[in-house]
Amino acid sequence: MKKGQLERLPLRARHSNRDTRIQSLDIVICVILIFYAFLIIFPFWNAFVISISSEYAYQHSNLLLWPTEIDLTSYQRVFTNNRLWSGFGITMILLIGGTLYQIFFTVITGYALSRRNWTGRNLVMNMILVTMFFGGGMVPYYCLIRDLGLMNQIWVMIIPGAIDTFNMLLMRNYFASLPAEMEESAKIDGANDIIIFVKVFLPLSLPMLATVGLFFAVGNWNSWYNAMLYIDRGHSNLWPLQMVLKDMITKVSSDLDVGTKEDFSEGLTMASIFFTIVPMMCFYPFLQRFFVKGIVVGAIKG
Repeated sequence: MKKGQLERLPLRARHSNRDTRIQSLDIVICVILIFYAFLIIFPFWNAFVISISSEYAYQHSNLLLWPTEIDLTSYQRVFTNNRLWSGFGITMILLIGGTLYQIFFTVITGYALSRRNWTGRNLVMNMILVTMFFGGGMVPYYCLIRDLGLMNQIWVMIIPGAIDTFNMLLMRNYFASLPAEMEESAKIDGANDIIIFVKVFLPLSLPMLATVGLFFAVGNWNSWYNAMLYIDRGHSNLWPLQMVLKDMITKVSSDLDVGTKEDFSEGLTMASIFFTIVPMMCFYPFLQRFFVKGIVVGAIKG
């Protein structure tokens, strides 16, 4: 062996690792998961096939597994429907403005309740917790909305939902889990409470902000109940997308009952449903990775 050259040791024979073997239990679990995935995916696939099929193919098939006669008339009617686009605009206002509004009040309330050095924290905390289990009822709430002058206004779908108690508790527990020494160090450097919140705690809470923000965004995207209660048909231009879709499906059902159907109602319904769910399905995966980390940290620590 030449000088300066290391001696090559013989490699040991590779032995099969029992942990890498596919056992019978693994096969059973895979079969169950595949079957469960099929149960989830199939309704979406069937709805999509119906939305792009002709009425003749739908009427002469017990179960559409694959489009036999492609007809995009339903999507054409959806994309040229001014009511759906109007509802889409209102929903985008709720999605962006309402979500930012809710995150702002939820975050500052959770941060304030996570601080231990102010009097009355437990009283305020208990008052907020009561709202998770008890409410005044629909009639008093309706009278309150009416007396505040929020009827038939877009604000009725934004202002009342400023704080969600569950999400606020997640934020509060997350802020309480962060080391108190960071706040003390920032105060030694001369930072006030606002600077500490904005430059120290807020950047560290991005996973929780993403989780809570996605909760609010999904809720605002699917919002329709407040519009049904507090916005009448005369102001239907303020209806969000889900409320417009609900009204369209109700109208289609009534047309079927009285025999005045003009279009392929099932295809139009399925196309409208896909028009409403595809944007959220495209947005959801980007923030899904924050779910487990945000919820676990916000729920356990504190």
